[in-house]
Amino acid sequence: MGRQDYSQVGYGFTEAEARRNAIEEAEAEYGTQEGYSGAMNCATGERDKSKCLEKPILSKSCSVEKKVQKGARKWETVFIIEPSWGDNFRRKILKNSTQAKAMAEAKRLALETQQEYVVRIDKQLIQGNAEIARIKPKKSKRGKWLFTGWARC
Repeated sequence: MGRQDYSQVGYGFTEAEARRNAIEEAEAEYGTQEGYSGAMNCATGERDKSKCLEKPILSKSCSVEKKVQKGARKWETVFIIEPSWGDNFRRKILKNSTQAKAMAEAKRLALETQQEYVVRIDKQLIQGNAEIARIKPKKSKRGKWLFTGWARC
């Protein structure tokens, strides 16, 4: 095992994003070669340095595209029963139900599994479009970083 100097350019809005993009580019070009390609993706981090060549320019305004809803949106009340430990596979959504029925079902599940459950009330859209707008930043420019250091080869 040896080491080799590397130099790689990366683009991103932050240095961390540019580093990730540079590593992904090195993997796409050189592969991993079991961790010894001599490129940035095999760097140990001991002598890694970065230099900002071009600062990112972040947009300060957004474009807004409103989505007009034709007709009424129809909502229904639902009860969500889910384990307090966050297991989404055991999550149940009760439609056309009552609070008492939801609590009874949660008690049944708690006794069956010997675990704690949470009951929440929520609204679900059953008719109409849920999207009301698309908001995106206007043109921004990614920064350019130069990454240098040692990599295994």
